[in-house]
Amino acid sequence: MQKQVVIIGAGLSGLSAAQALNRAGIPPLVLDKGSRPGGRMATRPFEGAIFDYGAQFFTVRSEKFASMQRGWEARGLVKVWSKGFNGQQDGHPRYIAPGGMNSLASDLALGITVRNGVKVSGISLNGGQWRLETDSGEVLVADGVIATMPVEQTLALLDFVLAAEERETLGRIEYERCLALMAILDQPAELPEPGARQLPGGEPVSWMADNQRKGLTAVANAVTIHAGPEFSLSNWEMAAEDVAAIMLGQYQASAWKLHRWKFAKPSVMHPEACFVVTAPCPLVLAGDAFGEARMEGAALSGLAAAERLQVLLSRP
Repeated sequence: MQKQVVIIGAGLSGLSAAQALNRAGIPPLVLDKGSRPGGRMATRPFEGAIFDYGAQFFTVRSEKFASMQRGWEARGLVKVWSKGFNGQQDGHPRYIAPGGMNSLASDLALGITVRNGVKVSGISLNGGQWRLETDSGEVLVADGVIATMPVEQTLALLDFVLAAEERETLGRIEYERCLALMAILDQPAELPEPGARQLPGGEPVSWMADNQRKGLTAVANAVTIHAGPEFSLSNWEMAAEDVAAIMLGQYQASAWKLHRWKFAKPSVMHPEACFVVTAPCPLVLAGDAFGEARMEGAALSGLAAAERLQVLLSRP
């Protein structure tokens, strides 16, 4: 009998897991509360321009992720943008998606059953299966679940008593916040090649990129600005107008829009690529807080979760 698998979260980790399971003959159902797949691989139109406002680029270190990158590159979905920022070259290509970072999520979702706009409100045991309830009152059952949303959100959904050691281990995971501003400036930002300034640890601004110079939009001076983690946390509740004024600094903008990423980047991670909860039926946690951060880490975590779930489902 075909095993029923549900993946919660249609970001890079969830979609990577879904593709791996699909190839293994275990087609999953992917649920996501957002209006479209992608998570932090986020692209949106605003005032006639197109903005990447979540993940800005990705790097490749492992062969597994290189295989994904080569497939995307062969189909024209990604290209090399630079090998460093601020005039510093380290030899590692930074890849971007000319169609927007969200186009990569759309590509991974092909052939997968993804239901968007579905928010899971509870996960509990029902005999030998998981019972998932949504905000709309729908109930789904699954033989195995992969949860890829931020760990804090997963733990809040579980109507299941974790072992004290497991809850303590997962409770150590922490995330940084990020205030992201999309703006159309009245004047050129005059960013160094290739059209971005990266300031790791920078406050209040840690990143600024020109989406036209990335090749994402024809509109001039359409920039994405990311605030640093300290500024984002300290000013999380500040009015958007005040946040925008600080983040713009010397620049004037004809239009702007603020997005608040509550779980932008893991700051305290779990060392393994995924985490299997001790339970009567399989529940695997994955995402960029497991193993490695960034887009590559998210993809590898999803692949690892799919592998573990296949093993667990094959047991009598």
